[in-house]
Amino acid sequence: MERQNGSADAIRLDWPLPEVARLTLARGSELNTLTFELIESLHHALDTALAERARVVIMTGDGRAFCSGAHITYFTDPAAGLADDPAGIRDVYVKSIVAAFRKLQDAPFATIAAINGFALGGGCELALSCDFRLMAARARIGLTEARLGAVPGAGGLQLLARIVGRARALEMILLADQWSAEQALSAGLVTAVHDREELSEAALALARRLLLCSPTAIAASKAAIYACETANPDEADEIALDAVRHVAGAPDWREGMTAFAERRPPGFAVNGKRSS
Repeated sequence: MERQNGSADAIRLDWPLPEVARLTLARGSELNTLTFELIESLHHALDTALAERARVVIMTGDGRAFCSGAHITYFTDPAAGLADDPAGIRDVYVKSIVAAFRKLQDAPFATIAAINGFALGGGCELALSCDFRLMAARARIGLTEARLGAVPGAGGLQLLARIVGRARALEMILLADQWSAEQALSAGLVTAVHDREELSEAALALARRLLLCSPTAIAASKAAIYACETANPDEADEIALDAVRHVAGAPDWREGMTAFAERRPPGFAVNGKRSS
C-alpha cells in the first residue's frame, strides 16, 4: 500500500504499510542538508502523520546521505541573512530544527531512523531524536561540529549522553570523528546494522513488530520514559504510576487482558477502529 501526501517536495511522505508513515528526505543532490525548506517540510510531514494517526514513523534519506547536517551556506553567504548573526543562528535557524526534532520525541507514535548514508552533525541529531536507529553497513555517523568551530545544539548536547553515556558522548562530541556502523553499534548508538539493500525491509520488519503492541501503551510508555530522564526517583515513580492508571482506563487494556484470557491475539484500536 502506498499513499502519497501533499507535503513539500523536500520530504516525501508515503505509507508502505497501513498505519506506518515513511518520511524520506528527498534532497539527495544536496546531501539532504537542513535547509529552511526541509525543516518546514519535516514539520508539515510530522503533523500530517500525527493527524492521520500513524502508529509508526520511519525516517530515511535519498541518495548518499541520510542527512548531512546544517546548510553551511547560511553561515557563510552574507545574502543568506545569518552570517555573523549568532542570535539569528540560535533563534531563527537552530531553534526551528530543535522544534522539528522535538516533535519526533514528543509524538505518541514510535519512530525509526533508517540511516541509509551519511548522518553527520544535524543528521546525527535527527537520528538521535528517533526511538530506534537502524544503520546501513557502509554509512557513517558523527557529531562533527567541533571541527567546524560549532556545537551540536539541536540534540547532540541534550540527548547523546542519555543514549550512550557521558564518556562516549564526550568522545564523540569533543573528538568530532565520523563513526562507522560497527563503532556506532558497539557504543549502543544504533540498534542494528544491515546491508544497505536490506535496510528498508529491516525498518518495515521492526515497524511490524511495533504494530503488534498497543498504541496506547506505546504512547504512554514513550512519554513516561522521556519524562523520567529528568525526574528524581520519587517523581519518576509517580510518572510511571500515572502511566499505569492512564493505560488501565483505555480500551486497549481491556482488549489485551481479555485476549490473553481467551488465548487469542489482541485486536488493538487502529485509527479509531478495532483490528481483527
